[in-house]
Amino acid sequence: MKQNNIIKQAVVLLLMALMVASSSVVLANTNTHESVNQPQTSTYRDLVWDNVLGVAGSRGGIIVATVRTEGTAFPADDFQLTTEQTVTSIAWQGGYFQCQLAEGQKDYHWDWNIVFWTDNGAGTTPGTEIYNQTISDASITRSFWFNYTRPDNGNTYWTANYSCDLPEPITFTADTTYWITIHAIQTPNTYPQGSWCRHNSSQSPILLHEAMFKGVYWGYTDWATIMTLLVAGGDPNPLPHDLNFQLFGGEATDDTPPVTTCAITGENPVTITLTATDDMSGVNHTFYKIDDGTFATYTAPVQVTVPGDHTVYFYSTDIAGNIETEKSQDFTVAAPPLTVTIKGGFGVSVVVKNTGTANLTDIAWSLNLDGKLIFVGKAKSGTIDALAPGESFTIKDMVVGFGKTGITALVGDVETTASGMVLLVFVLGVK
Repeated sequence: MKQNNIIKQAVVLLLMALMVASSSVVLANTNTHESVNQPQTSTYRDLVWDNVLGVAGSRGGIIVATVRTEGTAFPADDFQLTTEQTVTSIAWQGGYFQCQLAEGQKDYHWDWNIVFWTDNGAGTTPGTEIYNQTISDASITRSFWFNYTRPDNGNTYWTANYSCDLPEPITFTADTTYWITIHAIQTPNTYPQGSWCRHNSSQSPILLHEAMFKGVYWGYTDWATIMTLLVAGGDPNPLPHDLNFQLFGGEATDDTPPVTTCAITGENPVTITLTATDDMSGVNHTFYKIDDGTFATYTAPVQVTVPGDHTVYFYSTDIAGNIETEKSQDFTVAAPPLTVTIKGGFGVSVVVKNTGTANLTDIAWSLNLDGKLIFVGKAKSGTIDALAPGESFTIKDMVVGFGKTGITALVGDVETTASGMVLLVFVLGVK
């Protein structure tokens, strides 16, 4: 008698869509991450504006934002403030791409250029340049964000979260459209290229006009929308696009790390939920590991099912580069709330009882006899669809054979063994 094994597996696929820009193409894609620049508030320094780019699907990427002798790339995004504000610092995401043409994945420590513009009067393009300051590398705080090497062509990317105080504060009038440009000063005038990053998740409280691009060297002598460039680059489902940056007012600098709290619930499985907060630049990433494992990026509650005592270790980083001191919390995963009893008689039966307080579902089980003269019923498996607290379920296996046999029943994570004597269709003396 042939028994069919029922196996259930959950497979998670991560699709990374990447595009690379050559010197004649403005857009180059890198791996996608959820934006971490959530609006934050502080008693010391207020986030007065935040903008994040959105794009359909799982695509993400970077936009050429560089100053070099061959030409300057001006990616620009618009913003408005609800009250008059004096901006003293700024945070953005950027870095370098096509690094394989230089020295590989590394921080090249370039200076960056911050430019503010008036509006053209129609809310569609930058107007007149009103602020242009070079930020020296030594004045920039950075926190590594992501790097990637494309397996098909070896193109490499290096990106980070950047922040800095402005050399000279600038005051913006309320309810007035302004534009901002952030670009790297490329030294020497060769590869890699500077970039201003974009994400696949739009969390912006303010969405005005689309981000714009202008670069004579790349063939764009007048302002062009980022959406237009994305369509030209082959993105099938473009949305309105905004670049990712933050403006800050006040005098304080962010030198305080985030605070991460841990909530542990359940008995088996145990669910670990981590929550991180940061009162200034914002949380960048949260990391965790279980026992002697390796640290991983926390993205959603984690479940642990292995019975016994465990420890979760965790910490977070913020956009300004501050790193929280590692914390830990102990927890215990209870043994599965099941009793498994093997019985003989006409064949073999296994009684499974839910001794817990919660409904159990999809309980996999298997039954094996190791006797040498077992002709029928040597192995059997299946699934118990549901088992309420206090309820029992009996698994029955018809057996044909002779002689001594060992019997092993595995139900969920609970394994029970017994031995007995098989006499034709009877299993006697089970103990």
